[in-house]
Formats: sequence, C-alpha cells, structure tokens
Amino acid sequence: MAEAQIKLGVEIESELRNRGADFVFFTDISHSNQIVEDEFNATESKTDQLADVMVDYLTLKGYSAFSQSENNLYSTGSYNESTKTSTLPHKTIAIMAGLGWIGKHNLLVSSESGSAISMCTVLTDAPLKTVSHPPASPECGECTVCRDICPVQVIKGTTWSMGIARDELVDVYRCTMCLKCLALCPWTQNYLERKQMK
Repeated sequence: MAEAQIKLGVEIESELRNRGADFVFFTDISHSNQIVEDEFNATESKTDQLADVMVDYLTLKGYSAFSQSENNLYSTGSYNESTKTSTLPHKTIAIMAGLGWIGKHNLLVSSESGSAISMCTVLTDAPLKTVSHPPASPECGECTVCRDICPVQVIKGTTWSMGIARDELVDVYRCTMCLKCLALCPWTQNYLERKQMK
C-alpha cells in the first residue's frame, strides 16, 4: 500500500510540475474538523458572553433581562439535559426574526451565511422596536449533503415544516457534534467562498 501511495504521489507531482507547478505537497486533513470545532466553540463562547453583558447593561437601565447563554440556561435549570431542549430555542427566535430557515440538519440556515451562524438570545421587557416574520420555507430542495456526510447517520434528510418534531429531522441523542453538516452545507460553502474572495 505504501509503495503504491509513493508511486501515485510521484506521478501526480511529475504531472503537475510538467504543467508548470513550482511545488507540490500532500497533507492529511482528516484532523481538520478539530479546527472547525475549536473555532465554533470559541465563537459560541464569545456570543454567550455578549448576551450576558447585554443583560447587565439592560438591568442597569432598569429593565428585566434574561440571557439564554449556555451557562445561564444550565445554572437556572432552563435546559433539560435528558431531552436536550431549552424553553425557547435560539432557532425559534431567529426564524421569527426572519434570519433564515431550518435545514435538514436541524440547524438555522441563512442565504447570507449558510449554517455558519453563532447565536444567543436575550429575553427582555425593554421597549425595543421588534420585527416578526412568518417562518421561511426551507431552501434545501433535493440536497442531502448533510445527511450523506454525517458519520453517525443521525440526519434523516427530512424537510422541516411548522409543527414537525425535531426527532423527525435528526437523532440528537446520537449526534457527536462533529459539525460536518454545518461546515459542508452548500449554503455555508457558498458563504465561505464569498468570504475568501473579499
């Protein structure tokens, strides 16, 4: 096997150099998902911190406010570990605000950023100008990338609709949070390509 790999590498390098490449390297990116996970976790942590800071700000202004940061949901008992649910999910608020739709992977998807969205919500009685939108219809079409690349096959490929049970979309109890469905969603890939071009 190793000899065949070396031979193929030499052939590819030779072909590319003959076509004008100055250098050719091969690398194993199978560990790269850890990089995505680390970046996602760091961004989620910053987003949660912003929500917690906003609660302090609103409280000082005399309003009631509740951060739905991960730490606050756990510490107040607002997250049910056995059912993996919170009282008012960020996604529910996001679709009401018109930010996107729920994809087949049960994540929020926006036409602008795909699934590369870090969310946290603050519930408050502050008199803010609000928006409300009917839930957007999913724009996943016939795409099943998230289902097909899921290493533990927890994504069922079902299209989201109002009233559908989460378990009809994904088995959250077996999900390993590898984030491949988030990163490889074509909408996320389009966002990343546009970002690289800027």
